[in-house]
Amino acid sequence: MTLSATATMYGAVSIVNAIATGKGATLGVSLKVTVRITLEPGHTGISRNFVNDKLVNRIIRTILPNSLIKNHFISINLSSEIPAGWGLKSSSAVSNAVSLACHKLLNDNIYDRSVLNTAVNSSLWAKVSITGAYDDACGCYYGGLVLTDNHYKKLIRRDPVNEELHVLIFLPTGVARGEIKNLTFQKELFNHAFRLALKGDYWKAMNLNGVVTNSILYNNYLPAIKALENNCLAVSYSGNGPAIAAVVHKDNVENLKNSFHNLAGKVIHTKANNTKSSVF
Repeated sequence: MTLSATATMYGAVSIVNAIATGKGATLGVSLKVTVRITLEPGHTGISRNFVNDKLVNRIIRTILPNSLIKNHFISINLSSEIPAGWGLKSSSAVSNAVSLACHKLLNDNIYDRSVLNTAVNSSLWAKVSITGAYDDACGCYYGGLVLTDNHYKKLIRRDPVNEELHVLIFLPTGVARGEIKNLTFQKELFNHAFRLALKGDYWKAMNLNGVVTNSILYNNYLPAIKALENNCLAVSYSGNGPAIAAVVHKDNVENLKNSFHNLAGKVIHTKANNTKSSVF
């Protein structure tokens, strides 16, 4: 009998980078990843329409029994709206979706923590993440405003976000990134940003995170200045960049979009998202 499962996962952007302290915060956005996994009996092998064999194979072999893998041809089809390599949590969204679909193939009862732990541990093993990015994984999986302790794989809090808020993501061209390890030099400032988020001051936390990350990795303030001139609530590099995310009200979207278009790069327009991942 042919088995199949399709998982839908959403993206996220950073509010507080977790590299320096192990504690991070994210905001769910409406950019979407869909993964369909099909198992056909009678012959073996794995086919996919995307790269990153190492990570996906690890997830599959962690979840699916060897007897099932040996007796089925596994096809994996990925559709993604999240550009890879920009700090927009694409790896977390994909690994989450593959993990969720695999768990669904075995059992209708889905345990969120098992799905997330498999995705995070596999990301660490495949070296596509420095910390395992539990904050990114939870942000993509649950949506909303998420705070985590990555060292202990602990979800500290999840708050709903106003879905009327828009998120403009600027993908700059021709920027050079500094050493990521240098983020640890400002551990106390990242801790302060996280404490602001814990108090519910998410936009202050995001702005502080943006200033600190930029000062260490990029020293390119023009996109943030353009965002603040157009009354954005918060603007920050997402992850380690180079993508820059700005949270704005609807009335300010077009002006900010035009401001970004005057810079060298590409603009993606999406919205804040509270929708949890799904699978069928």
